[in-house]
Amino acid sequence: GKMLRDAGDAVRKKMDGGFVALLAGVKDGKVSLVCTVSKDLVEKGVSAGAIVKEAAGMVGGSGGGRSDMAQAGGKDPAGLDKALAAVPGLVRRLLSAGA
Repeated sequence: GKMLRDAGDAVRKKMDGGFVALLAGVKDGKVSLVCTVSKDLVEKGVSAGAIVKEAAGMVGGSGGGRSDMAQAGGKDPAGLDKALAAVPGLVRRLLSAGA
């Protein structure tokens, strides 16, 4: 929700570059995801929309957005650890595809 989006904005403002952040929350059995990617990594092919879409699939949901910020929701909190653990590999795959 809005709190995760605000946290993503705060991360983007504090970091100079070279970051991907996938923020997650669970409320009433529903998962919310927000992904933010620094401009320099967007330019190298990393997309928040692609990351959040794949992570959302692991928590029984869907989502999308822009290259620098995307959000998703899901119904399966049990998949959250798997989704968060998958992010480094997703980023590596996107970087190698963008190179």
